[in-house]
Amino acid sequence: MVRLRRVSSIPRPDWMQQADRIGYHYYRNADGSHAWREDVCYELDAAALALVTRTAERLHALCMELVAEAVRRPDGLDEFHIPRDLQGYIRDSWYRRDPFLIGRFDLAWCHGQPKLIEYNADTPATLPESTQMQVTWHAQRGQPHDQAPLNASALISRLAHLHAEGRIDQIVHITPYPDNLEDATHALYYERWVRQAGLTAVHCELKDLEITTSGRFLHKGRIVNSMIRMYPWELMFRDRGARFLRDCGCSFLNPPWTALLSNKALLPALWRRHPGHPNLLAAGYTPDKSFFGRNRAYVEKPIHARGGENIRIIKNGRQICAETGTYGAYRKIYQEFADHRIDGVTASVGAWVVGNRFAGLTMRESPDPIIRHTSPIVPHVILRRNRLTRFLKKA
Repeated sequence: MVRLRRVSSIPRPDWMQQADRIGYHYYRNADGSHAWREDVCYELDAAALALVTRTAERLHALCMELVAEAVRRPDGLDEFHIPRDLQGYIRDSWYRRDPFLIGRFDLAWCHGQPKLIEYNADTPATLPESTQMQVTWHAQRGQPHDQAPLNASALISRLAHLHAEGRIDQIVHITPYPDNLEDATHALYYERWVRQAGLTAVHCELKDLEITTSGRFLHKGRIVNSMIRMYPWELMFRDRGARFLRDCGCSFLNPPWTALLSNKALLPALWRRHPGHPNLLAAGYTPDKSFFGRNRAYVEKPIHARGGENIRIIKNGRQICAETGTYGAYRKIYQEFADHRIDGVTASVGAWVVGNRFAGLTMRESPDPIIRHTSPIVPHVILRRNRLTRFLKKA
């Protein structure tokens, strides 16, 4: 039996104070709603967790195969709208086997079958919610069941392993998106994990980066050899400093080739390679009735978009749900609409990947069909059958 259901829960009366203590301060949205809620939680059984684990690792493998094919073809990066003068930089990164650190699949739960919505494989968010908020909630409200938080121990081990292999430097610069509370918080978490891996973490604001005469990145007098950044590749590639990237000598986590994975053009490319795959939704570049079916709904998405911005859901030629945003000028893809409501709300199963292995869950929900960056994250439990020690390490 594969089971995922939404159930009522009793919120901790002081959860906001506890969130503040762990550095998670953006739990209240601008409209006063909460970006974390714990009056409900999601229950998964061991079979559901095993299914999500297999699905995430299988999808990641399919994505790696797709990137390998795209970089081999002379025009393979054009579909992803990678600027021509930077395509060689991405190919170099792939052929060097620049290492992948962390990503999160967003999956629709469709009648017991996970299906890919998108892959947040560049600068995935929700780190404090997926680790310490989930872990502290579970300790106080989730017993006697198990849990599968984002496994920070796996991330720390991955960083230590990459350093031991000489893939990253002893000093790792952590660079958040400018003037963004959420990313400033993510930077603090990464800094902690880098130190726990035995490395030196240096907080680095974008405005403090300089370029040496030889094209290297310089931060307060120190050459930057390795960086965990929260400034997305699609913006970096279009920044005036992009011309320095190819010769900067910096190892980025995640690396340049992940620009293909975080790009919604990934979705039509995967469907073209694997039509009818049980974990994929039909996707293409036109809302063709012959493609999606005469009466079926579809989703319009810009190839570069975050937090649900500029998404439209169309059924029978009529818009049934939409979100505004700043990404409307980008090329659009069209994806089959998946009705993945659980108990009347749209639920997204976030499946984390560290390296190439599944590394935990994050549940998010919305009252309408679009999951936004303001949509609340909700805790989860794994119904106990056999003890799942793999995911009980403290975040």
